[in-house]
Amino acid sequence: MQLRNRIRVLIVDDCAATRITLRAILNNNQYEVIGELNDGKKLDSAIAKLHPQIICLDHLLPDKDGLTLLSEIRAAYPHISVVMITGSDDIAVRHNAAMLGAAGFICKPFSQKQVIEVLQADAHTEDMLMIAAKQVNPFADQPYHARAVIADDSLTMRRLLTNILAHMGVEVIGEAYDGKQAVELVSEHRPDIACLDFEMPVMNGLEALKIIHHQNAATKVIMITALASRELFTQATNAGAKGYIIKPFHPDRVTQSVSRILASYNQI
Repeated sequence: MQLRNRIRVLIVDDCAATRITLRAILNNNQYEVIGELNDGKKLDSAIAKLHPQIICLDHLLPDKDGLTLLSEIRAAYPHISVVMITGSDDIAVRHNAAMLGAAGFICKPFSQKQVIEVLQADAHTEDMLMIAAKQVNPFADQPYHARAVIADDSLTMRRLLTNILAHMGVEVIGEAYDGKQAVELVSEHRPDIACLDFEMPVMNGLEALKIIHHQNAATKVIMITALASRELFTQATNAGAKGYIIKPFHPDRVTQSVSRILASYNQI
C-alpha cells in the first residue's frame, strides 16, 4: 500500500499536561500535531486555517461543552474525524458522544498504546474506504438487494462497514451506537442481517444478539470483534450468531463473510 502523508491532528484540551503528552505521542512519522487549543472559542477559525484531519477533543472545556462542539464539528465538517478525550467513567458521556458521531475515545489516564490504537483505527478506515472505492463490484450484475442494520459505537467502523455493504448491494437501513438501539432498530425494520459489535455501551453485542434471536429469528446476526476469542465465538454461536467479522475490517474479508450469510436468501 502506498504510504500516506502524515495525518494532521488538532488537540483541544484545557489541560496543558494532556496537550503536551498527546503532542509527544503523536508527533511521529504517521501523525503531525498542527495546533493546540485550551478551549473551544477559536476552534472554528483554527479548523479553517489548519485543515486538520483528526481533532482530539476534550469533553469538558471551560467555555463550551465538548459534546456541543462535537455536534457542531460533525455538522460543519463531516469529513473531519473527532476523537473524544475523557476522564469520566460515566457511560452516558461515551453514549452521547457516539450518538453525535465520535470516531473514537481516548480515556484518561491514557497510554501511548491506547492513543495510537484509537487513531490508527480511524486511519485504517480511511485507507479501506479508498480500497473499497477502487474495487470492482463483484455483485454488479446480481446484487443481493438485502437490508441490514449495523451496530458499533465507533462512527468510523459504521462508516466503513456501510460502505462495504453498499458496494455489495446491501442497503443499510439503520445504524446503532449501542446494543439497546440495535435491538429497537431490528424490531422496527426486520432486516435480513444485523452486524453487532461485541463491545458497546448500554447493552453489549452478546446481550443484543440474544434478544434479537429470540424476537426476530429471521434476521441473521453477524458479530463484530477485534478479539478472535474461541470463548466469545462459542457464546455467540450458541446464542444464534451466524457469522463473524474481525477488526480491522478489510473489504474482501467482510464481503466473504456476508456473502456466506446472504447465500441462504438465494438472492445472488
